[in-house]
Amino acid sequence: MNEKFKNIILTLIQEKDSLKKSLGVLAVLTEALKPVGVKPILVGGRALEFYTLGGYATKDMDLVINGREQAKTVLATMGFLRRPGERHWYHEELDLALEIPDGTLAGSPDKLSIVEINGMEAFIIGIEDLIIDRLAAAKFWNSPADAQWAAKLLALHAREIDMNYLQNAAYKEQVEDILKKVIKHSKIYLDVDRFNPGES
Repeated sequence: MNEKFKNIILTLIQEKDSLKKSLGVLAVLTEALKPVGVKPILVGGRALEFYTLGGYATKDMDLVINGREQAKTVLATMGFLRRPGERHWYHEELDLALEIPDGTLAGSPDKLSIVEINGMEAFIIGIEDLIIDRLAAAKFWNSPADAQWAAKLLALHAREIDMNYLQNAAYKEQVEDILKKVIKHSKIYLDVDRFNPGES
């Protein structure tokens, strides 16, 4: 690991904001994996925390990485450890747990959000695909809290959400029924009815 990355990690150890810390670690990991064509993408609870502007809090970060073996090597050089039989990688000084639940993104790579940190990029699952993920949890895991988070995401990001993409993805994932309910519920948070402008 080069000196620049080591220095950024040392700075991140002092960072009190867990989301900023996670995004910083993700940016270092992304930059370190660039030469081998591997792109880590933030998904799950930490992505939800990003899109809800800190409204949701979680202790760990989930990444989708299309090259797990290369990622394992880089994570080890960054100071992350994984005990045999455990799913999480853990960095004691950063007090950060990290998991790689999948190698393939459930969603569109064209919808990713890109955040620039210290001149490096960090990739986050697209808002629409994160909403689909929450809708699936609401429907198939019987999790009302996830439906509520989907409604909050819709309200917070109403103007930038690609509704055609969202509705098509919901149909494909068999959650269009939940999406309809969540859109209705999200209007509680909205000043303007952005979803059906012609409706009275």
